[in-house]
Amino acid sequence: MSSHAIHDRDVAAVPAEAPPAGAWRVQLLGGFRLYRAGVAVTVPATEQRLAAFLAVRGPSERLTTACALWPTKTEERSLAGLRTAVWRLNCASPGLLERSPTLLALAPDVDVDTRLLTGAGGAPPASVDQLPIPRQAAWPELLPGWYDDWVLMERELIRYRFLRLVEDAAEDALRRADATAALEWAMAAVCADPLRESAHRLVVRAQLANGNVTDAWRQVRLVSRLLREELGVEPSAQLRELVRAVRAMSTGRPARLAPRTPG
Repeated sequence: MSSHAIHDRDVAAVPAEAPPAGAWRVQLLGGFRLYRAGVAVTVPATEQRLAAFLAVRGPSERLTTACALWPTKTEERSLAGLRTAVWRLNCASPGLLERSPTLLALAPDVDVDTRLLTGAGGAPPASVDQLPIPRQAAWPELLPGWYDDWVLMERELIRYRFLRLVEDAAEDALRRADATAALEWAMAAVCADPLRESAHRLVVRAQLANGNVTDAWRQVRLVSRLLREELGVEPSAQLRELVRAVRAMSTGRPARLAPRTPG
């Protein structure tokens, strides 16, 4: 069958039963995975890219999608490739795509692991355990090994949103005097970006709030060394202030931290 003859609006002809609501899950962090009711589903590389594009970008015009996925082809050939990819994806994973004459989109009940970081995930997580990554694991990159322009643009944005989410959660926990939760959130930020000074400062503040002066001192020495050796920069004024606070607490002298400033 010619790819020009395949149109995704004819998907109703595919003799496959759609899965129950909420059964589909798309994983993008650490590599593409597609699950149906917890069971991995294998789809070809082109269809992976279509599903991943819609998971990252949300509903998309057909021509926009085609040009993003086949940027070196003519408009006619990219649209033909899109029609084939949509037909094959519907055959392999019925119910994953939402039917629309104008837009392509994942079905509304498809779970996407990055949705929390794109503003579509509802309320922020209540604990580190609810993050879309393992506890204190290194930050799993968005679609590693993929070098499409749309992936490269989204990769850093999602990483930044993750870091802001966990740092804000750490700040909130410190305001609520929940030093244990603050330390867990702050450590999640450090694991995601070991060279991010603001994350290390949160770790130090949480350790001081817990009364762990020795751990706080170890942390400021670690981040100071990392900044000098890896980036060739000196600690910021905020970090130097924390160093003074840690020294004061270690000698029994009272120390008062200035209000937190952004960065």
